[in-house]
Amino acid sequence: MAERLLFSGGAVVTPFRVEEADVVVADGLVLEIRPRGPARPGERVVDCRGLYVGPGLVDIHVHGGGGHDFAGDDPAAIAAGAEYHLHQGTTSLTPSALSIPFVQLDRAIRAARQAVSRCRARLLGYHVEGVYLDMQYRGGHLAEHVHNPDPREYRPLIEAHGDFITEWTLAPELPGALEVVAACRRAGIVVSAGHTRATYEQFMAAVEAGLSHTTHYACCMGNLRFEALRPELSTGKGFAPGVLEAVLLRDEVTTEIICDGFHLHPGLIQLVFKAKGAAGACLVSDTVFGVGMPEGEIVVGDQPTVLKNGIAVIRDRPEIIASSVTPLSGMLRHAHRRAGLPLAAAWEMASATPARVIGFGDRCGVLAPGRDADLLLLDADLAVRGVYVGGVRAV
Repeated sequence: MAERLLFSGGAVVTPFRVEEADVVVADGLVLEIRPRGPARPGERVVDCRGLYVGPGLVDIHVHGGGGHDFAGDDPAAIAAGAEYHLHQGTTSLTPSALSIPFVQLDRAIRAARQAVSRCRARLLGYHVEGVYLDMQYRGGHLAEHVHNPDPREYRPLIEAHGDFITEWTLAPELPGALEVVAACRRAGIVVSAGHTRATYEQFMAAVEAGLSHTTHYACCMGNLRFEALRPELSTGKGFAPGVLEAVLLRDEVTTEIICDGFHLHPGLIQLVFKAKGAAGACLVSDTVFGVGMPEGEIVVGDQPTVLKNGIAVIRDRPEIIASSVTPLSGMLRHAHRRAGLPLAAAWEMASATPARVIGFGDRCGVLAPGRDADLLLLDADLAVRGVYVGGVRAV
């Protein structure tokens, strides 16, 4: 008979609410959440007094960790990077790549596939962020790798890895972008608008084609513009919304927030939460491999990058933040402590919502009977005090 664990005495964050309850797990799954009480025969108690007990975090936008890059071709390096994030409370993740040549991208996805069996954290798939981006809004992506969609590139990649790619970020205004959206949706890949200055009409055309998500809200994202003198851009007159406003307006579109204290002002985070709710916005780390490394100079996407005081900036373009160096548990902490979001909402945005966005909502991100027994224990300061994957202690 499988061992039954009773997580007892903690404040359970399901994550939709916080309640005084006990969590019972066995055979890798959550069995029940029940009122606090003594252990029953066959149950081993995990003392959670003074702790929050919630679902392990789910990171759907993460480029590496602990000195290991997810865009390389070494499965061991990808597994090591995933292990770093596991120690920070992320039990499920999708490795992501910056813009790189498609030959390298294919190798990176193959390496991630091989890393699945080597990881204690769950690798849910791969996030392709890049190549088909707006040049002006490319941010930390190298210009030499950014260009318009080419079916000779994306069709073979989707054919080879469509069952493993969970998300593809692109600029929907580019020539041929709607064809990429359609090809991804046929393969079951979530399409996200990112690094874009699309007009409202261009964005909504992509939504009609199947785009359902947006990448790192407000970062490298076009916004309100005056179009009275350029009627060819819009059917409207005067001021017209860009992607930034359209995301808040359209309920069917979800978005991401990088909540590290650098990318977004707390007021913007509150605005997104007010407009989208916890079910419409994900917290993501968007970390580069430098997260967890000492301060100094690193190379991100072939660009010298300075890591200092909790932020990484490209040395030759200091106005560009090179993703983040804050793990997802840090994003949760910032969202609650600095932006003032309710704890349950912040936890939902870091677990249930991202899992649902990429189609894994029935497996992870929630404490409920039948879901994976991936648990995160945080103390009153929201520091990691324990991580369980499939009911087995990992940290």
